[in-house]
Amino acid sequence: MMRKIVVLFLILLLFSNTYSQNNLKTYTWEEVKDVNPDTILSITFEKNKLDSIPIDLLKFINLKKLDLSKNKLTHLPDSFINLKQLEILDLGKNKFSEFPSEICKLTHLKKLVLNRNDITTIPYLIINLTELETLDIWDTPLISFPEQFVSMKNLKYIDVRGVTYGPTYQKKWKEKLPWVKIDFDAPCNCIE
Repeated sequence: MMRKIVVLFLILLLFSNTYSQNNLKTYTWEEVKDVNPDTILSITFEKNKLDSIPIDLLKFINLKKLDLSKNKLTHLPDSFINLKQLEILDLGKNKFSEFPSEICKLTHLKKLVLNRNDITTIPYLIINLTELETLDIWDTPLISFPEQFVSMKNLKYIDVRGVTYGPTYQKKWKEKLPWVKIDFDAPCNCIE
């Protein structure tokens, strides 16, 4: 009997985590721009050719998930920090040349996608993202990882494929972050 209860508990726990992050109903901007912003938890702007964020988006303070991928964004407005409930933020395939520092104030963030941007450094303020579990920076030419990663104990996965680092560099970071799965491309005799 106890075994059945434990199994049931684990299934419920797994279901609740999966539901809360992955099964949110995602709406397009056209569907939500004239509704009560308090009721919307997930919005996508994927492939909208945005070069700036609509100011009305910042009224959606209960957002848990925001997809701004495949646009032409180069920066985030200061008021972006009003989206404090965000858990998943996708800024992949935009035109960022610097890590948007506003992100570092989104302390509930669990998954951050910044792949295919031209970012070369991550600021030390990344340490403020204490709940961050997944960082996707695939095909983003980072020169090096910030030392603050070592203090980020909830971090579970980093994808840095697309940029080739040398074997010494890869080994160093795998040793520094043994609790994190890091996906590197095969090493070469390059960035150390």
